[in-house]
Amino acid sequence: MSTSRLRQPSIRSLLLSSIGLLLVVVMVVGAIALITLNSAEERLGTFHDQTLSDVSDALELSGNASKLAASAPFLMTLSPSFQLESEAERVLATLDHIESLGGGDPDLVRPLARIRVAITDLARAMVPQGRTAAELALIDQDLERLQKRFRRLAQSRDQSPEDRQNWSALQQLVMAAIGALRSQELIKVGEQQSSFRRIRQDIAASATSPVRAALAEVDEAVMRRGDLFSLRYSSLAAKLDAENALFRIRTELVQVNAYALQKVTDTKLRLRDSRDKTTTSITFAKAVILVLTVISLVVAIGSALFVSRYVVRNLHQITAVMRRLAAGDLKARLPKKASASDEIGQLSEAFRKFRSNALRLERKTREVWRRNELFITVFQNISDGVAVLSPTGQFLAENDRVRELLRLEKAGRGKRMTLPELLEGSAFQPRANENDRAGFGEYADPTGRVLEVRQSALPDGGSVWLFSETTERKRIDERLEEIRRVESLGKVTGEVAHDFGNILSTISGNLHMLEGELTPKASVMKARINDAVELGVSLIERLLAFARKQHLAPIETDIAVIAEGMEDLLSMALPETVTLSIRCDEGPMFARIDPGQLESAILNLCVNAGQAIEDEGHIEIAVTRQTDGKISLSVKDDGCGMDADTLRQAAEPFFSARANGEGTGLGLSMVHGFVHQSGGTIHIASQPGQGTCVTLTFPQQSGGKAPQSPGTVAGDGIGRALVVDDDRRSAAAISDLMTRFGYTVTTEHSFENAKARISPDMPYSIVVTDLQLDNGHSGWDLAGQALEAHADCRVVAVSGHLPNDDPFSDRYAGRFSKLPKPVDAEALAGKIGLKLNEPA
Repeated sequence: MSTSRLRQPSIRSLLLSSIGLLLVVVMVVGAIALITLNSAEERLGTFHDQTLSDVSDALELSGNASKLAASAPFLMTLSPSFQLESEAERVLATLDHIESLGGGDPDLVRPLARIRVAITDLARAMVPQGRTAAELALIDQDLERLQKRFRRLAQSRDQSPEDRQNWSALQQLVMAAIGALRSQELIKVGEQQSSFRRIRQDIAASATSPVRAALAEVDEAVMRRGDLFSLRYSSLAAKLDAENALFRIRTELVQVNAYALQKVTDTKLRLRDSRDKTTTSITFAKAVILVLTVISLVVAIGSALFVSRYVVRNLHQITAVMRRLAAGDLKARLPKKASASDEIGQLSEAFRKFRSNALRLERKTREVWRRNELFITVFQNISDGVAVLSPTGQFLAENDRVRELLRLEKAGRGKRMTLPELLEGSAFQPRANENDRAGFGEYADPTGRVLEVRQSALPDGGSVWLFSETTERKRIDERLEEIRRVESLGKVTGEVAHDFGNILSTISGNLHMLEGELTPKASVMKARINDAVELGVSLIERLLAFARKQHLAPIETDIAVIAEGMEDLLSMALPETVTLSIRCDEGPMFARIDPGQLESAILNLCVNAGQAIEDEGHIEIAVTRQTDGKISLSVKDDGCGMDADTLRQAAEPFFSARANGEGTGLGLSMVHGFVHQSGGTIHIASQPGQGTCVTLTFPQQSGGKAPQSPGTVAGDGIGRALVVDDDRRSAAAISDLMTRFGYTVTTEHSFENAKARISPDMPYSIVVTDLQLDNGHSGWDLAGQALEAHADCRVVAVSGHLPNDDPFSDRYAGRFSKLPKPVDAEALAGKIGLKLNEPA
C-alpha cells in the first residue's frame, strides 16, 4: 500500500494525544505515589488495628476460658434447681461471647460446641438432684426412726428371745436400707440391695403378726416416695454423669486456651509478613515513578518540535488560500495532501462537498413527500380507527374509520372535539375487564358489539389512539373457553369412570361368587342387582363428580414401638390435669399397617379421651397379644363416658358430641376407616360416668418366618395368578373369582410390590392388572414386564376406562387381552381360556 493511502492522524488528535499522554503520565505518577502511600498507610493502620484487636480478642478469649473453667465446677455445688439453671445460662452466655470472639472459626466452634453440650449434660444431670436428695432425706428420716425403734425392741427384756431375734433382724434390714441410701458407690448400693432382699425374705418366712406389721412399715418407708434403691442409683449415676461432663469441659478448655495462644502466634507472623509487603510495594513504586518521569520528558520535547515545524507552516498556507476564497477566487485551491484525514485536508474537501450536499438535500425532500403520501394512504384506508390527540386532549387528526366504528357521522368544520366528548356522543360505554391496564380499554354498545381502545404516548405529550372492533374475536375466545371446559370435564369423567368401575367390578364379582348358592327368590334379587350393575356401566361415561380415595402404605410395623414413641407427643397434646401411661407386652408385636395412619389414630383417640375428662383424670394405652394370634391396642380413659345413643353414632362421619358444635366429627370416623382398611376391627365400650375404652385389633405378623402376602389364597392347584389393583374391594372380587377358577392367587395393591414379584423365574402363569395404579403408576408397565419376563405368562388388563388402542395386542397375540370393569366372571374365564360350566 502507498504512503498516500496511509491514514494520517489529525493535528488536533496529535496535540491532544501528546497533551493527554503528558497528563496521563503525570496523573499516573501522582496516582502511583498516592496509592502506594495510602496503601502503606491503610495497611499499617488496618494491620495495627487488626493486630491489637486480635491480641485483645485472644486475651479476652483466654480470660473467659479461665472464667469458664472456674464456673463449671461451681455448677455441681448448687442445690436449688433455679440457681443451677441460672448459673448454667450465665455459663452458656459466656460460651456465646467466646464464640463471637472467634468469628465462626471451626477450630474454636467445635470445642465450644462440645463444651456447650457438656454444660447442658451437667445441668440436666444436676437439676433433678435437689428433688431426689430431698426425697432420700425423707426416707432416711423414716428409716432412722424405724431403726431406733427396732433396736429398742430388740434390747427389751419384755420380749421373748424369738421376738428379740426378729426385731434384731428387722434392725439389720433397716440398716441395710440405710447403708444403701448413704453409700457413695454403685457397687455398695447393689450389695446393700441384695442384703436387704435376703434379710427381708428370711423375716417374711417366719414373721409373726407384729413383725409383719413392722415389715410392712419398712416396705412403706422404702417404697413410699419411690424405690429407695432406684433413687440412690439415679442419684449416683447423675453425679457420675456430672463429673464426666465436668471432665469434658476441662478437656475442651485446654483446646480453647491453645486456640488463643495460636491466635497470638498468627498475629506475630502476619505483622512480619505485612512489613515485608509494604517495603516491596514502596520500592516498586519508586522505580515506576522514575520510568514514567523519563517518558514524560520525551513526550514534552517531541510535542514542542511537532508544533513548531509542522503545524505553524501549514497554518500559514491555509490562511493565504482562505483570503483568496473570501475575495471571490473560486479557483483557489489548496494543494492536495497525501491524506485528507487531518484538519488541513478536511478544509480542502469542504468546498467540493458543498454542492454535492445541496443536491443530496433536494433528493431527500422528494423522498419525504413520497413517504407522507404513503402515510396518508395507509392512515385513511387502515381497517382500525386511528386518532392523534394533542397534549390537551383535542383531535389533531383522525381517519374516517374512527367515526364508522363509533357509529357517528363524519366530522364537520368547527371546534375540535376531545376523546371523552366523542365517546359520549356514541352508544358505546366502558366495559369492566379483569385485564384492564393503562392505555387499554373495552367499550360495548347495547347490540353487543365490542371495541378495543389502545393508547400510545407521543414524545411531545400527545397520544395516538387505536380503535379495533373485537366482537367476533370475543365470540371465538368464549367458544375456545367452552371447549377447554368440555375437555377438562372429559378428563374428570375418565377418572371417575375408573373408580366407579372398581365399585361395579366388586359388586359383579361377588354376585358371580353367589351363583348356585341362592334361593329362587334371592336369584330374582340377584338378577335385579345385575340389571343395576349394567345400568351403572352405561352411566360411567356421564359421571359428573370426583371420587376421592385415600391410599395406605402398609409395612410391617411394631405397634408397641409406635405407641411408646408417641409418649412425648401425647403428653404435650393432653391437658396438664390428665396423666398418661403406656403399657406394652414384652417383645416385638408386628402388624402390616401404615405407621403414619396408626400414629394419627392413636393421637385422635387420646385427644378425644382428654376432652372427655373434665377435671383430673388418667388415660392408659395398652398394647397386648391375644390368644387368637392378633394384637390389640386399647385407649382407656376415666372421663364422662357416652350413653347408648352417642355410642351408636360415634363412628359416623361429621358426628361430634362436643358442645357448641366444636370439632369436625371426623376423628373417630377416620380411625374406623383406617382400621378396617388394614384388616382389623374396632370395639368401643363406654358407660356414662365410667369412661370409655376403644380397642383396635390387627392381625399379627409372624416374627419367626417371612409374612405371607395378605392376598395369597389357596386354590385347587391348576396354576398361580397375580392380581394387581390399588382398589382393595375390586382386587378382592377378582381374587375370589380366580380362586374359584382353581388358581392360587397372590394379591398386591401397590405398583412397587407387584413389580418386585415379576421376574423370569416367577411362578405366575396369569397376571391380572388394573391400568390405573397407585401414585400415578400405570398397569401397562407391569403388563409389558410380565410378557417379556416369562414366555408362558398371560396378561389380562382391566379398567373402567379402557383405551381403543394398546401396545401389546399385536406383539403378544394370544397372551394379552383387555377386559372392562366391572369384571364379569364369564368374561374373565373366557379371557384365560376357561368355561364356567366346566370344572377347573
